[in-house]
Amino acid sequence: MPFGQKKNLRNYFGFESQIIRLIWELAWPVMVGQALHTVLVITDMWFIARLGSVEAAAAGTGTSLLGVIQVLPTLVSAGVVALVARYSGAEDKKTIRQITSSGLILSLVVGFVATLASLMSLDRLLWIFGDADANVLRMAKSYVGIGLFGLTFFFYNATSRSIVQATGDTRNPVKIFIIANVCNIILDYVFINLLHFGIEGAAVATVMSEVLAFVLMTRLTFKNVFNSELKELTHNLTIKLETVLRILKIGGFAVMQMITRPFTGLIMYRIVLAQGVASGAAFGVGGRMFNFVFIFLAGLGTAMSVMVGQSLGRNDIDHAKALIRQGIMLAAINMAVFAIPFYLFPDAFMRFFVDDPEVIRIGVNYLRITYTGVLFATFNTVMGAAFSGAGDTFPPMVASLVGNWAVKIPLAYLLTSYFHMDANGVWLAIGISVAVEALIVITWFGQGKWQHKKI
Repeated sequence: MPFGQKKNLRNYFGFESQIIRLIWELAWPVMVGQALHTVLVITDMWFIARLGSVEAAAAGTGTSLLGVIQVLPTLVSAGVVALVARYSGAEDKKTIRQITSSGLILSLVVGFVATLASLMSLDRLLWIFGDADANVLRMAKSYVGIGLFGLTFFFYNATSRSIVQATGDTRNPVKIFIIANVCNIILDYVFINLLHFGIEGAAVATVMSEVLAFVLMTRLTFKNVFNSELKELTHNLTIKLETVLRILKIGGFAVMQMITRPFTGLIMYRIVLAQGVASGAAFGVGGRMFNFVFIFLAGLGTAMSVMVGQSLGRNDIDHAKALIRQGIMLAAINMAVFAIPFYLFPDAFMRFFVDDPEVIRIGVNYLRITYTGVLFATFNTVMGAAFSGAGDTFPPMVASLVGNWAVKIPLAYLLTSYFHMDANGVWLAIGISVAVEALIVITWFGQGKWQHKKI
């Protein structure tokens, strides 16, 4: 059900309790799912890192490459979130069903094409890592090659989850997400520890969990959107060009924004690997640590996107603004909490995964330096989600392009090649790029055009 504005809000030190309650109702299931996914990512890396530093670097390299490819579902999911949320606010079930059908069919087509293209060009994709250690690249190729077979399912799952969440149901998609992640963890243990498949075992486990999620999400979408009525499904099982174009218009800018960070991350990984295998391992392990920060932000971002979209669907701009104000305050608290362990106890995090003193030393610097910039993700998350819910995905795209391409990459190259700061130069460049991106988002958001975006 759409979330309506509640009157007579009580303020406690700037917090509007009833609005926060509405945000929490949508956000907490996503947070639980993200938390479990973080456990999966950490567990996955723990199993792999125990095999050795080369395996850890290879997993980080492969994950970086897959991270770029796995952003592509945003082309469809960003559009369906904005459209379904808007029509949920207007309570137009007929249009929601039509958008759902077109979106899911489109996700399967795009997913299949992306899978085929990636498999055919895998060697070219790995070329971006340059003269990295040969063993690292060999293992990374094997890891990615297997992982790509789950890509089409990943595309479909991302789109169907976005559709169901945009209607206001964030709990059931997360239940499925939890089941799939538990399955992945169990299979990690089986394939890596019991069957000794090595790094390839982790990839096989991921593919199998995506297939399971595909089956469960199909069932949930059929129930929630089509009321478990086969007649409604068959009647709407079409793909309309007009709807596809609306989805792609919104998703096109969103995917360009989303793909920028992982794609430039590949280049950053190349720069990092040039500093040595220890730096690559620290980057791979340390990067997993930031998943803890985004557990809360992921749920908050989903809630903000859906609720802002529904508010605009009801032409209730004041409620949308109130949501955003509260969202920024909640995100800021989250960032302050995680500043304590990342600044004071980063060595404990690194030592949990690796015993190599050099990897630990580099990883400690990574967590401290980079997190200083990540603090600005408060604005990128909340305002970016509001832009997404409004269907105005162009401003976040511009901010991402500038922050990553014009700042992060050139600065990392400059600091490592000319100022000889080694891996610390990369960490500093990442932090500064996040701050620049936030500045652009804040400036654009303040113009207020998102409030009147027509989609």
